[in-house]
Amino acid sequence: MSEWARRAHHYLNVTGRLRGFRELSEGLKYEIVREGLLEFMRENPISKEDAEEALEWFLMNRKFHEAKVFAKMMGLKLGKRM
Repeated sequence: MSEWARRAHHYLNVTGRLRGFRELSEGLKYEIVREGLLEFMRENPISKEDAEEALEWFLMNRKFHEAKVFAKMMGLKLGKRM
């Protein structure tokens, strides 16, 4: 289990970024998650090796928007995982 991904998702919740998320457009969802993950990554850097595990955690826990943004930021491919 990826502790980093769990904490990143918790950070997005605590900062209120995911409040009203369902009513937003896809573009706004992407930008909000991107900004939140960038903030979290400044305080909690992640290695390339741990990034795969974090991506798997996002997907296993059905955090698809976070998975898409994280994969793009880290240069990972989602492929048939979704």
